[in-house]
Amino acid sequence: MTTIATDARLIDLPTYRAEHKTSPAFGNGTRLVLGTSGLGGVWGEINLQESEEAILYALERGASAFDTAPSYADAESVLGRALRQWNGDHPFLSTKVGRLRAETAHDFKLDYSSEGIRRSLENSLNTLGVDHVDLLFLHEPQLVNEADIPGILELMQSFIEEGTVGRLGIGGNLTDAFRPFMGKGRFEVVSGFLKMNACNLDVFTGDVAFFKAHDLAYYNASILHFGLLGRRLEDYSRNYERESDWLKRRDLDVARAIKELAEGENMDLSVLAQRYAFGIAEADRIVAGARTPAQIERTLKDWEKGPLPRPLFDSVTDLISNFYKK
Repeated sequence: MTTIATDARLIDLPTYRAEHKTSPAFGNGTRLVLGTSGLGGVWGEINLQESEEAILYALERGASAFDTAPSYADAESVLGRALRQWNGDHPFLSTKVGRLRAETAHDFKLDYSSEGIRRSLENSLNTLGVDHVDLLFLHEPQLVNEADIPGILELMQSFIEEGTVGRLGIGGNLTDAFRPFMGKGRFEVVSGFLKMNACNLDVFTGDVAFFKAHDLAYYNASILHFGLLGRRLEDYSRNYERESDWLKRRDLDVARAIKELAEGENMDLSVLAQRYAFGIAEADRIVAGARTPAQIERTLKDWEKGPLPRPLFDSVTDLISNFYKK
């Protein structure tokens, strides 16, 4: 992996990976995970029957890993109903504890108590119709009281001993408070977002080195940067102040430049962005969200096409990294 020095910091640049479909960190299982927040309705009104059909369609097309959470409105329920109808191989499942059911993505209800976490897992297992999930994330780690982390980890480790959970992770970007509790047999997967995509490479300012040193796996979520690298670019451009609590001005500027690059390649911005993310080797898994069968079809089509050609991948990386030097 190459490193470059900038005015502010040292950045590790993404490593290109041509063979993109399997993940050694997950037993050479699929690297593509279908996220279910959109199918559950937290990003807008959906038809639950259509969401159920979308999951079955994805399974029929070969999808074999799904990520869900209680806070994704009806996502666990929809996924559970679809799985009860599915007669093929059982997919890899991950869900979360700590953040409770919500009707929108902006609705936060939290419960990090021992009783609340255990009850949340039991509810998820019942709703999904399974007796075991492969991976359990502690949701929104940035909101956890630092003093509570050791007890929460011990409780979640007990789920592994009981056989209801395979591995543990944190469902959110890595925080300094969690660093001492990361590693094999502890929290060993990070599901990060908005930090490894075609407009932001912040994960390469130090986190990637930490992941490697502690043998952690990385789920790369929000690869379209909440729609910035797609249909919401113009809306965010016009209404930046409205989004400025989470959207960096630099990321907006990068996205505009990436759009120009995509147009020069006669590619849709979202297609270029997805295929760029597919080629980043440091992502052990990529979480792609969708709300309809048509969106799932587009994602799976991009997945089959694979990463961008190496020269174009490098051009995207160079363009992004240049903004870090400003």
